[in-house]
Amino acid sequence: MIVPTDLLHSLFVKPLQITGIWRLAMLIPLAVSISIVLKTIRCERLRSIPVASFVLAVSIVSGMMALGAVLLLIFRLMA
Repeated sequence: MIVPTDLLHSLFVKPLQITGIWRLAMLIPLAVSISIVLKTIRCERLRSIPVASFVLAVSIVSGMMALGAVLLLIFRLMA
């Protein structure tokens, strides 16, 4: 039987391999968590936090995608 602490320990000893599209998919929870924390600190009204954090998360993801496309283009031109 696997105890939850053993599972957590095994993740640090032998991490999961994330490949392919899942690497890109891990950007979404990271961007959402960063945007929620930032907008919770910055927004004055509680009602504006969900919309503002969603807009910021979309901005982060689209900016990272654009940056990735530019870097891929530079890589292809120099290779």
